[in-house]
Amino acid sequence: MSGGILRGKQRSLRLPLRAWPSQRRMALQAFLLAASFFLAVCTVAGQEQARELLRAAEKAESEGHYAEGARIYEDLIRRIPDSPQLLNHLGMLEARLGKYPEAIAAYRKALKFNPHSASLLTNLGLAYFKSGEFHKAIEPFTQAAKADPRNSQVRTLLAMSYYGAGDYAQASRQFEELDSAESSNHTVRYLLAQSYLWSGQYGKVIETFGELLRYQPDSAATHMLLGEAYDGLDRTNQAIEEFQAAAAAAPNYPNVHFGLGYLYWKKRQFDKAAEEFQQEIRVGGLVAQAKAYLGDIAVRQRQIDQALPLLQDALRLDPKVRVTHLDLGIVYTAQHHYEQAIAALKEAVRLDPKQSDAHYRLAAAYRAMGRDDEAKTEVARMQQLQAKTREDLLHKISGPPPAPPAE
Repeated sequence: MSGGILRGKQRSLRLPLRAWPSQRRMALQAFLLAASFFLAVCTVAGQEQARELLRAAEKAESEGHYAEGARIYEDLIRRIPDSPQLLNHLGMLEARLGKYPEAIAAYRKALKFNPHSASLLTNLGLAYFKSGEFHKAIEPFTQAAKADPRNSQVRTLLAMSYYGAGDYAQASRQFEELDSAESSNHTVRYLLAQSYLWSGQYGKVIETFGELLRYQPDSAATHMLLGEAYDGLDRTNQAIEEFQAAAAAAPNYPNVHFGLGYLYWKKRQFDKAAEEFQQEIRVGGLVAQAKAYLGDIAVRQRQIDQALPLLQDALRLDPKVRVTHLDLGIVYTAQHHYEQAIAALKEAVRLDPKQSDAHYRLAAAYRAMGRDDEAKTEVARMQQLQAKTREDLLHKISGPPPAPPAE
């Protein structure tokens, strides 16, 4: 078929398109797009040369030689810069090579020529998602979901992108829709419960995890997260029961003994707390946190000599545990090492500026040094923060929320 014949058919077929049924019209448009692409390749590079290049690119791609395939597509794109198909293939190969910025650039160029393509929008969203730029993945996945509303994979990726971007309330809404459509998908339900947890919707966490426990009654992770939800509702006794169930189901599961110890610590049951913290150290989970809270118990019991090595070990293992710096400030003040105390307490303030306790301790250290003006400043700051946010197990045990699973 010659280029002239093809062009002639394309012109004659365009006239009655509006009168055709939608499915036929879409099929015809797809055919014309493919025909136009083939024609452009033929007229620019020559039919046989174009076929050879395309065959070589497809062969390289099928054999896993992605870098070679990408080079061939780049050559074709230099000849035919306005082809969304070539740009899309290049983007896919760059993504497979882990070169996400290059893949993103290719997809964005392709979208200039075909801005409503669900597949292009999905590929762009995936490139952002896999590179960890979850907030940038939201827009293309949103547009892809509008273009293809029945695509559950796109809707799942959109929900996971909100989760990865830290918008847990919106993530929970997206996962709710998926869960209502796919109630048997336990992964979706688990991520829904996680989103509820991190957005503070503790009642919904309990309801959702309660359903999950019917399917997985011996899941330590589910019991732990349910315990975190009970703790968020100040139902400490029920939180303890869930962590006890988790420890019974998996005695060596990381973090479970620290969580149980922390709950006992909140109830000032220090002997039970210390036992759990020691068990966490033996398991090898949150060792720095466990040592820090063992040190804190020693400080509360005025056992300064026992507290110091525990706190120093905790600091060496993880310098970001706030209670370590707070208690070191208390220990150094008791030892009259005021400069060290002030440095430790300032770090506690930096790690969590909303807490008032470090300011109280700083005031005491400054006053002991005769620096009364600075002491008054710290007292004023402490008074401003008296209505501090409550510390809860969620942030103690989990740290940052887990990243969404990679697709």
